[in-house]
Amino acid sequence: MVRETLINMNKKIYLAVFLAAFILRLGLLLGYKGMAETYEKFDAQAYEAVAVNLAQGNGFIEGPGKPTDGRPPVYPLFLAAVYSVTDHSQFVFRLLQCLIDSGSAVLLMLIAGLIFTPAIAILSGALAAAYPPFILYSNMKMTECLFIFIFLWECYYLTRAFKDRDNKSFAYSGVFHGVSVLVRAPTLVFPLFLLPVILFTGLRKQLFKGFMMYMVISSAIISVWTVRNYYALNDFLAVNTGSGWLLWYAIQDDAWDGDKIVELSPLREYPELKDLPRSKMESIVGRRVIKYALTHPGTYSRKMFANFRRFWTLPIGKVMLSKVSQTYAGLYQVAHYLLLATAFCGLFCISKSNFVPSIPSFLYLSYVSLMHSVILGTPRYRLPYDHLLLMLCAGGLVYCYNTVKTKIHRTL
Repeated sequence: MVRETLINMNKKIYLAVFLAAFILRLGLLLGYKGMAETYEKFDAQAYEAVAVNLAQGNGFIEGPGKPTDGRPPVYPLFLAAVYSVTDHSQFVFRLLQCLIDSGSAVLLMLIAGLIFTPAIAILSGALAAAYPPFILYSNMKMTECLFIFIFLWECYYLTRAFKDRDNKSFAYSGVFHGVSVLVRAPTLVFPLFLLPVILFTGLRKQLFKGFMMYMVISSAIISVWTVRNYYALNDFLAVNTGSGWLLWYAIQDDAWDGDKIVELSPLREYPELKDLPRSKMESIVGRRVIKYALTHPGTYSRKMFANFRRFWTLPIGKVMLSKVSQTYAGLYQVAHYLLLATAFCGLFCISKSNFVPSIPSFLYLSYVSLMHSVILGTPRYRLPYDHLLLMLCAGGLVYCYNTVKTKIHRTL
């Protein structure tokens, strides 16, 4: 009877967090009609073009006779599916994204519940429900909302796999990893980042079989699009172009104007590559950046540290807010620093009992920190992983509360 009551209570909490998140996102959708005109620029227009061509039966092309090489397939498929049954309704797909992102807040609760206490899990969901960048991007025609939802499913099953030593959970996480990469490609090589933990710790005997399932399943899913790229583009391209461009961007001293990224092109440095296909041009640029890193390791390392610092300390949406008020933007920056400090306190909630299930979350935070130091990341690229940051922030708040409470009791 007690167990049944707890389950029902948990369901009520999950529902409350979901509804709170949805109401906030729906409020923005209904109250801000100028979202598309204000914030949706080049990327959104490209996804729109591919989705319209898909809905019209023309395939994955951005323009006449131009197969897309810069857009993974899942998000355009999502848009095309909505457009096909709603007569190209912009409202419906944004409404669906609001529902999806509200589900992401619940998923974060599930992940936090596998690692931390119920209090931390509930607070994690509440923070995700009210986090302004999540509310904003749930209304935008960008990949973040869908990617976050699928990525958190992967994190959930990886956390279960580590916690329960469960091969079936590894298999599910492989499915979600493969699909998430076909929404956004930066997490493509994360399994290789996870491999040393499996091989060189005491987890090898328990987790290696499941990890191999994770690798094989995710690779099989991704390879479908890789084969498509080979035949459509006559070139090997695992998912999409962009990596060589961003590798080059990461070492440019003039890539930023304060908190705002500046539009640059590697063709200003390598004009002789302008007539090459995008994939071949980026491959050449990427190799030249690697050569630069090997010949100037000190300079390159300093630039990577600067990228790392900006990636984590620049709040998502600060540039947007600064257009409204510099004062509000400054307060927003201070609030972000407080969030980082509180998340650091959340590390004290890690103990021997929950260290193993916390490994996937910490590895993902480490992975994106490295990835977006060498491949320049705007704050928007950090958005999916802010869920894990909020989970640590929730842990830090509970830790600080318990610490203060204990000290008060000792003084009484």
